[in-house]
Amino acid sequence: MMVNRLLIIFVLLVTGVSHTLATPLPENMKMVGQAELKVLWFRVYSARLENTDGRYVSMAMPLLLHLHYHRDISRQQLLDETQSQWQRAAIDPQQQSQWLSSLAQLWPDIRQHDSLSFYQDSQGDGHFYHNRRYIGSIHERRFSQAFLAIWLADNSDFPQLTRALTGRR
Repeated sequence: MMVNRLLIIFVLLVTGVSHTLATPLPENMKMVGQAELKVLWFRVYSARLENTDGRYVSMAMPLLLHLHYHRDISRQQLLDETQSQWQRAAIDPQQQSQWLSSLAQLWPDIRQHDSLSFYQDSQGDGHFYHNRRYIGSIHERRFSQAFLAIWLADNSDFPQLTRALTGRR
């Protein structure tokens, strides 16, 4: 039994996933921008970006991205779309695989009206929250930057959403 616990701890450390030290969802953030993603006439989610001063300069830390879902989306659909966006951004396939494996351990299936939030702290670590409840972290600045780039990069798949989130509407 002790060997199993040690193995689990080792796997969590190697993948960079942490469930043990909960990082509280910041309360002192100011809204930078908000937007809604629609595909055809279907509302997928509403998004809100926050930081400490309410002005977006770059993906400098800390940043808080809230996604409020308007439909059910399975964990696998979230993972597949994340992978698609990272492939589009030419993220190294081996790095994608490692990060997706970590996300598969953290993310739940999403139900209509659920929220998924991502907080990039001042060290660049990424922390996830499901319905405002902490669900885990990935302690790697490159991950946080690649994840946020899905919504915030100038060449994102949804440029109008990016402009609205970053206050450049």
